[in-house]
Amino acid sequence: MFNFEKGCILEDKDFDIDARKPLIDGLLYTNTVSLIYSKPKTGKTWIGYATAKAITDRVKMIYFIDMDNGISELKERSVDKHLMAHSKIRYMSRAKISCSPIEKLREIAKEAKPGAFKDIVFFLDTTKDFIDTDSKSQSEEFMKITMDMRDAGATVIIFHHATKTGKTISGVQVFINTPDVVLEAKKKAKVGNELSFIMEPTHARFLMKEKGIKVNTETLELNALDEIFATMSEYEEEFVRKAMDSLKKNKM
Repeated sequence: MFNFEKGCILEDKDFDIDARKPLIDGLLYTNTVSLIYSKPKTGKTWIGYATAKAITDRVKMIYFIDMDNGISELKERSVDKHLMAHSKIRYMSRAKISCSPIEKLREIAKEAKPGAFKDIVFFLDTTKDFIDTDSKSQSEEFMKITMDMRDAGATVIIFHHATKTGKTISGVQVFINTPDVVLEAKKKAKVGNELSFIMEPTHARFLMKEKGIKVNTETLELNALDEIFATMSEYEEEFVRKAMDSLKKNKM
């Protein structure tokens, strides 16, 4: 045996691993790196909040690492009430860390040993607040860290921006090629306190289908989107919204 072999050769026991399991069927699976992208200000973070709340009973711990939103904005969104109050959710804010966001990720990477992050979910919001997404070296380091986290058993959800036109992912190619799943969040019309999205897979290492979801911004409840509403055009959505508003006014 050569020294370079030590600890590196696969054995039968290395294949004794759990199969990938759905945390939210058709949307989020264990032990994967998923990247969700859309134009700025479309509600990606709300998707993260509702997803985190929905999976608390299926995981060991959730770390929501928010390098985007300020404390006042988190208060307005009742993050303290709906997320931080849950014993399994640890919310990390830029306002509380004593290092740069990428340095915090490097700290996490140091603990990414085999099995260390099993049944732990990390939300990373948003890539541009961790690194310069137009920098190839910074972007490659960021994605390398997330893959190391996955290989240590973690499930990682990354929030990322599309270009200004919304047609494709911003930044370098590594954000498209590296994740296990890439989902475009296509925003539908808002009805009351509910944001609706079509989650369209643009890249996946396993079979994924388009899925419609809706998020209640008051309660952070996550539900499936009605199939009929999901297929409506913008004109039809606007018509339905106005009709519902009219019905509500008439009831009053």
